[in-house]
Amino acid sequence: APPSPLLGLTLGARGDAVRSLQQSLIAAGVAVRGGADGVFGAATAAAVSEFQAANGLPATGRVDEAPPSPLLGLTLGARGDAVRSLQQSLIAAGVAVRGGADGFFGPATAAALTSFQQARGIAASPAVDQATIAALGSPGTPTAPAPASPAPAAPAASTSLAGLRVGATGDAVRALQRALIAAGVNVVGGADGRFGPRTADAVSRFQSARQLPATGQVDDATASALTQAGAAPSTPAAAGSSMVGLAPGAVGNLVKAVQQAIIDAGIRVPGGADGIFGPATANALRTFQAARNLAQTGRVDQATADALAAPAPATAPTAGSGSSGAGFAAYGERSDRVKALQQALLASGQTVRGGADGVFGSATASAVMNFQRARGLTDSGTVAAATATALGLTAQQAPATTPAPPPVTIQAFPMQGRCWFGDTWMAPRGGGRLHEGVDIGGAEGLYLYAVADGTITRRVYDTPGSLSGNALRLTTSDGTYFFYAHLSDVAPGITVGTKVTAGQIIGFNGRTGNAGVPHLHFEVHPGGGAAVNPFPIVKAVDGCSTTTPPPQPVPAPTPPTTTTTTQP
Repeated sequence: APPSPLLGLTLGARGDAVRSLQQSLIAAGVAVRGGADGVFGAATAAAVSEFQAANGLPATGRVDEAPPSPLLGLTLGARGDAVRSLQQSLIAAGVAVRGGADGFFGPATAAALTSFQQARGIAASPAVDQATIAALGSPGTPTAPAPASPAPAAPAASTSLAGLRVGATGDAVRALQRALIAAGVNVVGGADGRFGPRTADAVSRFQSARQLPATGQVDDATASALTQAGAAPSTPAAAGSSMVGLAPGAVGNLVKAVQQAIIDAGIRVPGGADGIFGPATANALRTFQAARNLAQTGRVDQATADALAAPAPATAPTAGSGSSGAGFAAYGERSDRVKALQQALLASGQTVRGGADGVFGSATASAVMNFQRARGLTDSGTVAAATATALGLTAQQAPATTPAPPPVTIQAFPMQGRCWFGDTWMAPRGGGRLHEGVDIGGAEGLYLYAVADGTITRRVYDTPGSLSGNALRLTTSDGTYFFYAHLSDVAPGITVGTKVTAGQIIGFNGRTGNAGVPHLHFEVHPGGGAAVNPFPIVKAVDGCSTTTPPPQPVPAPTPPTTTTTTQP
């Protein structure tokens, strides 16, 4: 085996090998002040010494023997810091991980792992093997700019943290969470000011790393240790213009500051403030920019940096609320000016899935982004003046406001447990597409249920090159429809025109079409219009822990033993 790229690392080194070392140390339970920033400074040397001493090695502070990798053997269903370290390594290598570094090895992480292995010429493996670990730690990917060093903690901070426990809220909790993040401990959800189970878990991990009783509560000893570990990263207001230029691929404390500012503005950043500028952070930043009427670039320019430093919370845009320029179609709109936009895109040579149907959904946004890239414009997916001019569009009056469809609720969860899912709404996909569903992962062959009473109005068969693979559409009496994709097969007796009831088995989980691992792609279209984020809808009736099917109108079918999978 080739020598580890970590061997010989010492004070002053920079780059991906250092970052890999820091991630391994953090995953091994050793706090690295400043996190995995790719800079071997005094904090990293101290962490190496701590690891060496804890493992009976000479505490030299330099890497003469690489720490054992906690990534080896990780596979679908794994959770924890080792998974988070794997996800951070994949993101740093330029591979998008839907949902960010959330510490859960689900279908999104499995797909990212496969993409990385294929890109590096490694035999695809469902688990992390030595070859993958070596490639993840190998140099050659661009080195991110070194982040600014965090300011030292104020000694008085410890007294304000002591006594915090589950149920606490406010600025003191937010200060605790930022201190944990700065000490190299991931806090799922970031510094949101709420002391819940995830913050308690982060406190316990910090305590274990410092040989303190892992109570999950902040006593005097824990507060003192947090103070000694160093203060949280610089705030956006203090960072100021040093944020300008941050873009996907950047890592470090300034990225943490950007992520925290987005969270403080009321916008979710999957994975929290982990210091890694990946696709999830770029999407969250675009949402922030849209809410502040800024160019939706997903990068930090001066105007965005100034807005991030402002304390007022941002409000996420709603469909058709002006995210495009005045006089032009906006996402979620159904109108003649949307149809004019689609016709202009088609005339320019772009593909618009569904054609000029007058509905501005994910397909139209993707086509706009592709057109913008081809013309050297900012690929925002929205239609402002520059894009409209390039397409030859003229401003048109906005359509009359129509009543919004009532909120959608479902009576049954779409998949049998055990399963898992996360919020990946509008995450980027290949070919410039945007994800307009929720992916629910689970074993192949699990039952899929009708989420409401209705009629099967469409069936799609798996064919070579198909994105959806085997798929069904379930439509309710008010025109709302639900789209199920990647099925291994449909249940016996289920076809177009079949009337079904909520909880009835209509198919089986699979991986047909463009699916690397078994999962259900599930969409919600209120009133038959553009898709809406289904995550909160399915979360409200989360049934991933329920393995027993509900009573069936007919005997429950037997899951298929074999499936046909068409890879893209």
